[in-house]
Amino acid sequence: MDEVTVKIIERPELNNPVMVEGLPGIGLVGKLAADHLLDELKGKKFAELYSVFLPPQVVIQEDGTVKLVNNEFYYVRRNGTDIVILTGDFQGITPDSQYKISESTLDVAQQFNVKTIYTLGGLGTGNIVKKPKVYGAATSKEIIKKLKEYGVIFKGGGGIFGASGLLLGLGQLRGIECACLMGETHGQIIDAKAAEALLEVLTKILGIEIDMKKLEEKAKMTEREMNEISKMITSQREALEREQRISDDIPSYIR
Repeated sequence: MDEVTVKIIERPELNNPVMVEGLPGIGLVGKLAADHLLDELKGKKFAELYSVFLPPQVVIQEDGTVKLVNNEFYYVRRNGTDIVILTGDFQGITPDSQYKISESTLDVAQQFNVKTIYTLGGLGTGNIVKKPKVYGAATSKEIIKKLKEYGVIFKGGGGIFGASGLLLGLGQLRGIECACLMGETHGQIIDAKAAEALLEVLTKILGIEIDMKKLEEKAKMTEREMNEISKMITSQREALEREQRISDDIPSYIR
């Protein structure tokens, strides 16, 4: 196998397509959002990406058969603007492989005349919030202005690692308009609540409507888990404060 191999299954004629990337990352926020979008829009697979830089394993499917790990491209026909959705279970396992896989991903995007890419991810804050915000980064001031109208928050500083960041940087070099949307998340839990917030913004940007019921159910599970984490953190903090008070009450002696 070559370092990166792209298998084209179908060559659909797409109308002004927009690509949405949702590979695993912080809190699986981007993957959850992209997978739900794919399920609701009933996308059709047209390409597969295989690479020696993905983990050396196969995935056992529900019927007992296996498939080599890969990334997959789907398309959805819409009135006016078609959508390409990129999903997968893994990202490249080394820094240089991230570059090579991202370059091959952009090759596919350009083959099918994609002019705009939205990458999806999570912004780990370490905080537990009831209503996650959606943050962004983009390749131009024009797209920043557009996304601010949908409530996306832009602030300087930090970095975006992996495919969600590299597709922006490498895409910019190719003249592709790109933006990353990041759902605010604690960072240590699979966060469907942040994915839901992300999709609420993305669907408005794309001008589409999807059923969010299944994702809302997952989000409720996330909220319950976060409440438990919050209680645990509060309990640990109170225990530390009690220990500190006890320590302060014990007299110290200078010898």
